[in-house]
Amino acid sequence: MILTVNVSNTSVLLGAYEKGRQTFCASLHTNLSKTSDEYAVQMQSVLALYGRTPADISGVIFSCVVPSLLSCIRRALTHLYSGRIYTVGPGLKTGLSIRMDDPSQLGSELVCCAVEVLAAYSYPCVIISFDTATTMIALDEKGAMRGGTILPGVRTGMDALSTRTAQLPQIDLVAPKCGVLGTNSTACMQAGAILGTASMLDGMLERFADSLQCHDLFCVATGEIAPVILRHCNHPIHYHENLVLDGLYRLYCKNAK
Repeated sequence: MILTVNVSNTSVLLGAYEKGRQTFCASLHTNLSKTSDEYAVQMQSVLALYGRTPADISGVIFSCVVPSLLSCIRRALTHLYSGRIYTVGPGLKTGLSIRMDDPSQLGSELVCCAVEVLAAYSYPCVIISFDTATTMIALDEKGAMRGGTILPGVRTGMDALSTRTAQLPQIDLVAPKCGVLGTNSTACMQAGAILGTASMLDGMLERFADSLQCHDLFCVATGEIAPVILRHCNHPIHYHENLVLDGLYRLYCKNAK
């Protein structure tokens, strides 16, 4: 069993792969105050939840965009597995051509996404990752990573709005039945969050298409909130639920040969 782990600002995703397919996926809340022992206990509990033990692990790879948790998560994983633990970063073979000012600033989860997209889909392509931030990254007609855009995540934006206003509540992120003509505060906020984000994506994809000089642009998205948003977009966007973890597994296979 190959264990893949992705650490973002919001969650720690764990995926297990056996014989080339994912057998389970689980998530933990990212918590900067937890120790490596606490993370190890939680990870072991996840394995037990799905009928696995640390003895079943034959390889580990992880990515992390929270620098202060990098060594903590690595130590946690060493409690579960004593072999080599691959980390997405310098020294790992990716096969990517990154045409950006400073490739070291590129989030490791986007590297994983791009690796999977290049292997599984057509390009030029735009990858959309819905997380704490909403990130859009472009691959050109040769598969080179050309650049992208970072925006506040949908939940991040709504949390900020509720926190900084006296009368706006926390809301469930679903599209209101009334459409854009909200008749109460909750419906208005839902329309802005869901329909506003969908409209933003449509407009941004037009700009990406112009920049890449491609008007038949393929687009793939990942992230828990993605299905709620994508059904309201005019531009066709393919949803790949476990894009980051699938990319991690592909990177493991590429480097563990």
